[in-house]
Amino acid sequence: MPIAPCFDPTTGASGGASGGGGTVQPVTAPAPTSQAVAAGGTLSAKTFSAFTDPGSRIDNYVATTTTASGSTSWSGSGLGAYTPSGSADGDAGTLSLTARDSSNNPLATAVHSYERASAAGAGWVNSLTIDLTGLSSTTLSAGSQVVDGVTIECQDAGETVGGGAGLSAAATKNVFVDVASAFSGNVENPKLLVMKTTMSSWGGSGTGHAVRARMYSAGISSVGAAPAAQTRFYPSGSAMRLQAQWQHRYPTSTGSFSSSSSYDHAGDSAVTAWYSHIAVIRGTYYVWISKTLDVPTSLEDLLTPDAGTIVAAINAYSVVGTAAYFPSTMFAGLYNQSASSLAKLEEIKAYEYR
Repeated sequence: MPIAPCFDPTTGASGGASGGGGTVQPVTAPAPTSQAVAAGGTLSAKTFSAFTDPGSRIDNYVATTTTASGSTSWSGSGLGAYTPSGSADGDAGTLSLTARDSSNNPLATAVHSYERASAAGAGWVNSLTIDLTGLSSTTLSAGSQVVDGVTIECQDAGETVGGGAGLSAAATKNVFVDVASAFSGNVENPKLLVMKTTMSSWGGSGTGHAVRARMYSAGISSVGAAPAAQTRFYPSGSAMRLQAQWQHRYPTSTGSFSSSSSYDHAGDSAVTAWYSHIAVIRGTYYVWISKTLDVPTSLEDLLTPDAGTIVAAINAYSVVGTAAYFPSTMFAGLYNQSASSLAKLEEIKAYEYR
């Protein structure tokens, strides 16, 4: 029996035995576009330019909105027009349009960025973004190293980063990324650290498969130093269970983590991509996870959290009235409990309320 050739839906190329046919040229998306309007302005509808489709393979389009902040949504079909709704000052994100073939395999994606400026006054300002998938593909050593200007610390050698994939973390081993620049200025302003983690699948359920997205004031040399907080999430029945874990001590102290009670995200046990949010105001931590980036609209929004946000705080504030609660060092990291549920750290975003 002849062996059927393999088909690559992205390029249209067929493998296996040659039959004399030529390779189908790939579908190409139009160049990225963007729009930015002033506070109080109106975002314009977006019509995408045509994709280049030499093989006439495009059957349909699917649009996806990724919000960096706010709640703007887009509605439309085909190449558009896509009309924005629900926008407000401070909203930002991307509208992506993916061309698919008749089997709904993705062929190419066009991206349109949008931003509506924040009104005058205080707000959450993005102070740092690190795309770990966009770094040069690198196999890392134990200890500290710099990849494309990003300082990464690994407990053991053999972790990998970049080349379209995130930062790996072997089971029970720590990896950290230096994010000190987001904490070194205006140290007493409220901060928010967001870490995106993804995995191919969960290998099981329960605490033995937990993923921890970590915020540490010290790196590999001082794992466990306060202040520190982390999300701890894992499948539990049909839900994704969240706990907050934190060091409840002043920065000059160390000790064991404390764990909060849990919150279950119903029906989400199979979700493999999560954004871990850790907001900090001196010794108080606001911890939540979501399937999309979820930046508070204001300080008031943070201080009146919804049911999925866990609030934790230190209970031994030994020094009052110091100039700065946070030290000049800060790291974002990842720790996987099980080798069969290995997440990767894909992106880090930091925000400051000012």
